[in-house]
Amino acid sequence: MTVKQYNIFISSETKYGYISAAIVFIALVFNFILCFINTNAIHINNITVIASEICLISWGMAIVIKGNQAFYATTIGFISFALFLSSVKGTLDMKSIRDILIPITFIFLGRHFGTVQIGDKLVQICVWTVLLVCLCEYFLLPQYIKIIDIRSYYIARGTVESAAVDTTGTGLFASGIRPEGRTLLPFLGAHRVSSIFLEPVSVGNFGAVVFAWTVLRNTSRPLSMALKLIPITTIFIFADARFGLMLSLMTFLIYPLAKHVGWIQLLLAPFVVLLLLATIGFLNPDAPVDNGLGGRVLAAGQILAQLDFWEAMGFVPVARFVADSGYTYTLTKFGLLGCVGLWGLFILRPVSDEQAWRYRLFTAFYIMSLLTISDSLYSIKTAALLWYLLGCLEGQHRQQAGAKDELYRHGAQTQNRFSVGKKARSV
Repeated sequence: MTVKQYNIFISSETKYGYISAAIVFIALVFNFILCFINTNAIHINNITVIASEICLISWGMAIVIKGNQAFYATTIGFISFALFLSSVKGTLDMKSIRDILIPITFIFLGRHFGTVQIGDKLVQICVWTVLLVCLCEYFLLPQYIKIIDIRSYYIARGTVESAAVDTTGTGLFASGIRPEGRTLLPFLGAHRVSSIFLEPVSVGNFGAVVFAWTVLRNTSRPLSMALKLIPITTIFIFADARFGLMLSLMTFLIYPLAKHVGWIQLLLAPFVVLLLLATIGFLNPDAPVDNGLGGRVLAAGQILAQLDFWEAMGFVPVARFVADSGYTYTLTKFGLLGCVGLWGLFILRPVSDEQAWRYRLFTAFYIMSLLTISDSLYSIKTAALLWYLLGCLEGQHRQQAGAKDELYRHGAQTQNRFSVGKKARSV
């Protein structure tokens, strides 16, 4: 490979890197765009939303699938297991397949086409986009709702039951107003901004992901870190995202301790939490719950404790509502064996360096925390970004190794040509 060919190779890699980042950004904003269209142009239904997600996942898979044996093996292995569970249940559950294709696709996208530099740029673009829409929603709410009618969008999607009826008259998602008053800067009122995510929970999840990335990438530059965290903290405050902010602040504890945490502890951790939650539910089956963190943990434990053995193994369909307990939802979709396999695949994959291990440790903590109280982990709005950034850390290692290898080959070829020329001249 000549230097010119190598430069073309790097240019192609960079092009696909930016395309992959664009897919992640579209995954972040497509619900916002559909809400705008539903409010101002044509009627949107749930089929449109599902088709949009399928297109995004398929787009990512089409880019990453070429010659990628690890992607083939992972995807085919999971789909085969999902089809086995579907045959046992007697019904094909496409949502469970979609739930895991998201992390598989986006982590491979980041791993094979992303770099930490692309990740940095993507995070900054996402943060400022979310913050700009946050400010417009908060300060111009009457005008904002006229062009972004969130409640009508969720009615059009057919999810109004889970979103609940809006009794506030604001047109926001049900949790867009905190009746008991906000925790972060109460003088800002009961309004919790939803920004491009249309509901506040995803704002908190997004904030935790980008907060952890920013701390990771700027550990050696405290001033730069502080400046970059200001807009993220502002987003937390306007969304009154208490849980997301708590997850974010834990990074200051997780990252220094990362070198002391091994894969065995991390492999066992979610199942210990699962056992504790189930125990709480068994011991307090009829205890009243509230909307606080303790109440949501108790509710999640009660839902988990209602599972029987066959439901926990994923062998029978579960029709009752379990979304408020992420662990319960996960067990009913993938079964205990599937959960063990997926978690083991996530934890036991080789890491490129200490930075990648730190972010994997944060991701593990993030997953376990979210699954304790909800199934929001599986929302593509924030999951695509999380898994892509995780892959970018490995992608940087891949690109550096590839660059060294290609430069070595070019140097060897140049030396061989020089040696051949020298022998010819001596003859």
